[in-house]
Amino acid sequence: FFFVPFFPSLNTMGRKEREAAKKAQADKKASKGGKKAVEEVADSKITKADIMHKEVYRAPVLEHCTVTGVLDSRPDSRDVKISQVGIQIFGRNLFAETNLELLYGHRYGLIGPNGSGKSTLLAAIAAREVPIPEHIDIWHLCEEAPPSDRSAIDAVVDTVRDEYNRLEGLIEKLLEDDPEKNCDLVDVCQDKLDRLDPSTFEKRAGELLFGLGFQQTMMSKKTKDMSGGWRMRVALAQALFVEPTLLLLDEPTNHLDLGACVWLEETLAKIPSCLVLISHSQDFLNGVCTDIMMLDHKQQLKYWRGNYDQYVQTRTEKEKNQMIQYQKEQDDIAHIKKFIASCGAYANLLKQAASKQKIIDKMVEAGLTEKPVPDPVYEFYFPSPGKLAPPVIAFHNVSFSWSGKKSEYLYHDLSFGIDQDSRIALVGPNGAGK
Repeated sequence: FFFVPFFPSLNTMGRKEREAAKKAQADKKASKGGKKAVEEVADSKITKADIMHKEVYRAPVLEHCTVTGVLDSRPDSRDVKISQVGIQIFGRNLFAETNLELLYGHRYGLIGPNGSGKSTLLAAIAAREVPIPEHIDIWHLCEEAPPSDRSAIDAVVDTVRDEYNRLEGLIEKLLEDDPEKNCDLVDVCQDKLDRLDPSTFEKRAGELLFGLGFQQTMMSKKTKDMSGGWRMRVALAQALFVEPTLLLLDEPTNHLDLGACVWLEETLAKIPSCLVLISHSQDFLNGVCTDIMMLDHKQQLKYWRGNYDQYVQTRTEKEKNQMIQYQKEQDDIAHIKKFIASCGAYANLLKQAASKQKIIDKMVEAGLTEKPVPDPVYEFYFPSPGKLAPPVIAFHNVSFSWSGKKSEYLYHDLSFGIDQDSRIALVGPNGAGK
């Protein structure tokens, strides 16, 4: 994971210019003995380096991408609207001059075919390759928490404590700079600070970890002794606790068992900020999303209000009506063209033919209805293995432990059979022995 902090510098510099400015500020820090940026800047202006406490992570795929976009919304607004968004990789357009809307309080489900560029879009947003105002803090959950000697609960608490201290320093700096000009940003920071009560850090961190499947003993375990799946849960707990203005989640349920998925769905449905998530679970999208952001075959983003089921219903009705309109227009054009062709070279009919052609020209100029393009349908064929007498596999009093000790059995005394008509869902918490 990585965290892009909340800072109010509202300039529109490109990435290279920002990195140059950042390097200059880093040199300044080194000359002053490596003090923290919030404490060391003597002038009244707040710069990106003043409050930056972590490098902005850039996904490797962005090294091969060309990303463009124009900020249309106000630089100090929490609603982000960017036009002419384009992402190109190796000459292929993933997004072609489309519009990106991220409205505060909305939860977007980003859908589209595999390989169409959904994860690349999240990476571009997180790295601010598109002009996201710098006062908006972003958390992109793309990798697990790093392995260390810290316990799971300490890893979560330390992250939130760092955020609390950063917000305190930021409010102080904003008030020193220009209290009137920065009053709105101070209010936003203070509201977020009020929700982070240091006396409840450990309690809240424990609640989040428990919801994600951690037991008390697991919370005290060092993250370096955890699998990648469990460290991903730690990173998810950090993101949920910090409550960034813009939260980006790419397949957040991949490492979760059923109970944790249900808990996460209920938790995300209550977050007050802006969320963009990628998921292939229709149930999860139904439970979380207020909007669906669809990447279509023309590399354009289309927006639909409601959850996934509402999107399917609305889109189906719209495309049905669109097909009726398209067919009517095509029939009208074919009828007119047939009349024009029948006029031939007769002098007395040329005037009527020219008049009919003008009707077609006006229809084209006004814009013809596009023919709806259905989503691709995939068909799978499995060869028949022939019939086998039941049970194909039989279990009688089966027990297992990795060490062979009875006290460490993952399961014991299992007796059941599997035949060709069986359709079995194997569920249970991570580490239970599935």
